[in-house]
Amino acid sequence: MKEPSDATTAWNAEREKIIGLGERSLRKTYYPELMQKLTELERFRALIDESNDCIFLIQVSPLTFVDVNASACRQLATRREEFLDHPLARFFPDEAVARITDLVDTGPHQGWDRDMITTRLQKGNGEWLPVEITIRVVSFNKTYYGVAVARDITERQRAEAVLLEHSRLRRDMELARQIQLSLLPAAPPELSGVQLAGCCVPATDVGGDYYDYYRRTDDVVELVIADVSGHSIGAALMTAEARSVLRATVQSIAGSGTILSALNEILYDDLNQAGLFITLFYIEYDVTTRTLTYANAGHVPPLLARRGESACRELDAEGMILGVRKGIAFEERQCRLEAGDLLLIYTDGVIEAQNPAGELFGRGRLCELLRSCPEASPQEVIDVVLVAVAAFTGTTTLEDDVTMIAMRVM
Repeated sequence: MKEPSDATTAWNAEREKIIGLGERSLRKTYYPELMQKLTELERFRALIDESNDCIFLIQVSPLTFVDVNASACRQLATRREEFLDHPLARFFPDEAVARITDLVDTGPHQGWDRDMITTRLQKGNGEWLPVEITIRVVSFNKTYYGVAVARDITERQRAEAVLLEHSRLRRDMELARQIQLSLLPAAPPELSGVQLAGCCVPATDVGGDYYDYYRRTDDVVELVIADVSGHSIGAALMTAEARSVLRATVQSIAGSGTILSALNEILYDDLNQAGLFITLFYIEYDVTTRTLTYANAGHVPPLLARRGESACRELDAEGMILGVRKGIAFEERQCRLEAGDLLLIYTDGVIEAQNPAGELFGRGRLCELLRSCPEASPQEVIDVVLVAVAAFTGTTTLEDDVTMIAMRVM
C-alpha cells in the first residue's frame, strides 16, 4: 500500500513536467522539437511565397481557394483575403474550371490524379495572365484537395509568336526567291557562231540582279544585265517590273540606246517613289557581221578577252543610272568581235567581293581568270569565276548578288 507521501511525490513530479520545472519537464523534452518544426514550416512557407509560380490550394467540394502563395497575390494583383473562400470561376476561365472539376471529381477514382492546362488567369484589374497550370489531387486527413501551380508563359508565347512570324516570313521569302528565279531565262538561245551562258546568285533570298536574252531575228541576239539597288523585297519587285517593261519595249523599239531611254522614262516615277535606281548594260550582237552594239546606264563595264592580247578591254559608253532624272540620252557604241573572243558581262558583286583582309577581288583578278580560259566554254568560264570568288572571300555566303553573262565567239 502506497503512503500518502508517495502520492504527493508522484504528483509533484508530474506537476514539474507540465509547468516546465525540473530536468524531466515537457518543455525540455517536446518544446525544442516543436519550435524546430515551426521554424521549418515558416521557412518552407517563405520558399513557397517567393516562388516565381502562382501556387493555389483548392478545396474539392466546393471548388474554392483554401490558400495561395504570395507570388499569386503579386502576379494577379489581388490580396490573399480576396482569394479565400472564393470560387475558382472568379479567377479561372470556364474551360479551366471544367477541366479541374473533372479531375477532382473523377480522377482519383479512375487512377489519375494530375493534369496540365494551358489557360489564363484573371488579374484583379481585369487583365488576363497567360499561364500553364499543373494541378494534382492530394489527400490530407482523408480530405481531397487540389494543388495547382500556375506558371506565367507570357514570354514563351511571345517567343513562339516571333518564331511563327519568322517561319511565315521564311516561307514567303522562299516563295519570292522561287518566283524571282523563275523569271530568269531557262536556257540561252542557240545561234550559229556564238555560245552563251548566264547565272544569277542572290546574296539573300531575293536580290536585285537580273539578266536576260532576246532573240530579235535569226541573226541578232540582245543581252541585258541589270542591278537594282538593295537586296530587299522592294528591289526584287522592281527587278520584276523592269523585266516586264523591257520585254514589252524590245518588241516595239530597236537600238540599245533608244531602249534604255524608253526604259528610263517608263520606270522613273516608280524608281523615284521607291528610292531605288537601276544600273543596266544592253547589248545587240549580229552573228553574221560579228558587230556588237551596246549602251550603258551606269553599269560596270563588261570585259572583253581577245586572243593575242595580254589585257582585257572594257566596253563602256556614256549613260546615267536609270531613275535619276528623265530625258536622258544614252550613247551607243560598236565594236567588231573575232573568233575566240570572250565577253563577260557582270554585276559589281563579282569585283567588289572582299576577302577577310578587306581587299576587293577587283577587275585585275577577273581579267586574269578570263585570260586563263582561252578555250573554255561560257558555262565553264562562269563556274571558274564563281569558284575563284568563293575561294577569295573564304565563304560561300555572298555580300552582294553575283550575276554574269558569258559569250564566246566561235
